[in-house]
Amino acid sequence: MVAGLVNGLLEGNRMVRDNAAAHLDVVAKAFKWDRAQAQSELAKVHLSNLPENLAFFSGSIDSAGSFGGIYQAAVYSYGGQFIKDPVDGDRFVDLRHLKSLESSGAFAGQQIAIKPIRASAAAAVEGDPVLSKDIRFLFEANSATLDQAREDNLKNLDVIKKMLQVSPGSVVLLRGHVDNSKVEEFRKTGGEAYVRTMALRAIELSKNRANEIKRLLIERHKIEPARIDVMGRGWEEATGTDSEKNRRVEVQWFMLE
Repeated sequence: MVAGLVNGLLEGNRMVRDNAAAHLDVVAKAFKWDRAQAQSELAKVHLSNLPENLAFFSGSIDSAGSFGGIYQAAVYSYGGQFIKDPVDGDRFVDLRHLKSLESSGAFAGQQIAIKPIRASAAAAVEGDPVLSKDIRFLFEANSATLDQAREDNLKNLDVIKKMLQVSPGSVVLLRGHVDNSKVEEFRKTGGEAYVRTMALRAIELSKNRANEIKRLLIERHKIEPARIDVMGRGWEEATGTDSEKNRRVEVQWFMLE
């Protein structure tokens, strides 16, 4: 039964891909559309073929979004909230029927046409983040150099890479912060004018911290610079009175549309 479903789906995709006009009435009837709407909707989707499905489920097309990459990133982002001890993604993948069709030559000549989705360098992050994961890089006082000897820091860099694999069109926003514990001391020392001066320096330091994470993502994981935005928030968004936790970079994940 599964083999028949797989073959039928791929054959249906091929029929519509090769000659969409000949099948518009069938598609329109199935979705209760007219022909014009069916044509418009078909133009928005990609009907995958056999080699594309094999690549997606085997992971060889990871740059365009693979099942394994999407599953693992989703598990990390949401799994603990909904499913205790989620299983490995391989449990849900069975390539036997796809490989059988490949061996039979039933879809010989088909080529992979899916291309990685690239974010435009000029695109701006808009709206609310899809995910504000509690990923934080902590820094020493007055420093914008990340301690790469700390296992948590390296692990968090890997997590960001996995988050971006969920959708190759997504971007991350790195929000840098500094500690606010000395604001009152600055005020007593030089008044509001001195506080404003130090606030500007705090913004610069916080942005440098965010840029440090961006640099490491580019150098260690080859992430495209256009997919990483940075922001320095100075001491405006303290998490409490813990100075160490205030010296941080937080990560937010956005879709462009």
